[in-house]
Amino acid sequence: MQGKRLFKSPGTAHIRKTGILSMLRNRFLFSSLRKRIMVLLTIGFVGCAILMASVSYNAIYTMQHDKIKTSMAFDLYQQTTKQNQMYNNLLQVTQQMTPEGTVGHLMETYVYTADIYSQRLLSRDISYNIGLITFSNPAMQLVMYYNEASGQAAYSNLPVRADFKLESLPDVAGMGELRYQSPHKSLCRFSDDLVVSVTREVTFSDGTKLVVYVEAKTDIPTDMSSVTESLNMPYTLVFTNSEGNVTYSSNGNAFEAGQHLELKGQSGMTDDYVWNRMTGDYGYDITMLLPVSYYNHELYTWKNHMYWILAIALLMMFMLTLVLRRLINRPFRLIEKEMRTFGKGYMGTTQYHTGIDEFDRIFDQFNIMKRQIQQLIMDVEQKEKRRHQLEIEKLAYQINPHFLMNTLNSVRWLAVMHKQEEIEKFISSLIILLNYNLGKSEEKATFRSEIQVMRTYLELQQMRHDFEVKLDIAEGTYLDSPVARFILQPIVENAVCHGLDDNGMLEISVVPDEAAQMVRITIRDDGKGLSQQTLALLQRDTPDQQQTGWGIGLRYVRSMLESSYGHKARMGIDSTPNQGTTVTLTLPFLEQRKERAM
Repeated sequence: MQGKRLFKSPGTAHIRKTGILSMLRNRFLFSSLRKRIMVLLTIGFVGCAILMASVSYNAIYTMQHDKIKTSMAFDLYQQTTKQNQMYNNLLQVTQQMTPEGTVGHLMETYVYTADIYSQRLLSRDISYNIGLITFSNPAMQLVMYYNEASGQAAYSNLPVRADFKLESLPDVAGMGELRYQSPHKSLCRFSDDLVVSVTREVTFSDGTKLVVYVEAKTDIPTDMSSVTESLNMPYTLVFTNSEGNVTYSSNGNAFEAGQHLELKGQSGMTDDYVWNRMTGDYGYDITMLLPVSYYNHELYTWKNHMYWILAIALLMMFMLTLVLRRLINRPFRLIEKEMRTFGKGYMGTTQYHTGIDEFDRIFDQFNIMKRQIQQLIMDVEQKEKRRHQLEIEKLAYQINPHFLMNTLNSVRWLAVMHKQEEIEKFISSLIILLNYNLGKSEEKATFRSEIQVMRTYLELQQMRHDFEVKLDIAEGTYLDSPVARFILQPIVENAVCHGLDDNGMLEISVVPDEAAQMVRITIRDDGKGLSQQTLALLQRDTPDQQQTGWGIGLRYVRSMLESSYGHKARMGIDSTPNQGTTVTLTLPFLEQRKERAM
């Protein structure tokens, strides 16, 4: 008994192990495609949810850093561009008030004029031109010459404040005689607008030194208020000079004029503010700042919204999984049914509309496959019929070459014995022609031999018919290249017998393309041409009882080209009734090793 138990123990353990593996396989590996799809969809949805949560969480933090480069950078860029444009306009006005400018030239003339009347006229012209400058630019306000020595304004278009001091202007940048001022209160007595200004020292030829002062209204308060209200964030715009000192702040409580702003780089974050900075075209810096507390408040809001979105998305994914499980069961059953009926040989097509485009396309493609198989069966049957018909035609048109050649040689010698030179020449040419076409010649077919046989045929026909032949054969090494046998004479024969009239013209050209390794052969007659119906009949690849004359020869040529060259050779037919027919052959150069025995 102990021996038996020892003998059966390994087998029992193996059976138990196999049973456990089978149970695990059946539990966790689904043999049904529908079940596998459901499992994969569930895994995919859960994975996508986790991935979306991770990406969204990272995107929130990325957004925190990217906002400095996006929304704040864009708003700052707009403000900087506006200020650059305003300073540029003010600079152009100051150039007109220099001695080289329009107003400055009048001022130059004024200081040299001693006549009081002329001075009054010039004074009027100066005031008129200054008014014209301000009229052409609606944002322009105060424009004047200022004498620092006397502390008086000259030729001002508007009244100046009594407490005005040039030294009190907030210079933000400058070089040489030019100074650019950050936004400040207008110097006009009747205006409280915020303006930016440019001052320029000018010296006239008599030594008079004046300061040109030009100011224009700025929309910075309105723009900052609009940005703050639209984004619900208290942005602050600050102008600083090259030393980093504040010359203007849109929020005086946050930053005061004269305060030193210690910032490095173009953007960043301090303990209190997130900031972005740009340098203007004239050397000043504009910085936009946002309190960190408002910035983080938006971050927390986004995170809360994202949690709700993820929860709703997971719920929708779960519901979608249940819906998909129902949607795909019926199409799969229909596919299984179609495959079974098709396996039993049923070729009929059935239209299904499952409501799912992908499955409908599968059924449509399945029906197309059935029709293609049916068409292939019909094509095979048609090809068999065609092959049988070609064999019958071959037997019908074949003659005994040996008997024919012996008979023609007998006629030729009979003509020689009776000194009938024309008959002897005619029969000799016919023997050469038949000897080549019937394959009795051991010479391999080349472009040169094909052209020579074609010439021989034309000589025979010219003995019978009165027509003109124009040959244009380009010389070259291509003439000795192999070519399919007996492809030119059938086309020429069709042109002579079915196209040309008496006194007609037959043009034949052979032109090689060495680069493309192709030869273009064109055979054109000026005969009666072909109708569209006849031309369409000749284009058919399959034999037709109506294809007589033109059709038999062209079908032979087309078959030879397809057999020798495949799809590399082309034959085109163009014909117009009462104008003629043109046949074009495009043949590749064949290598000697690829030539087929004809």
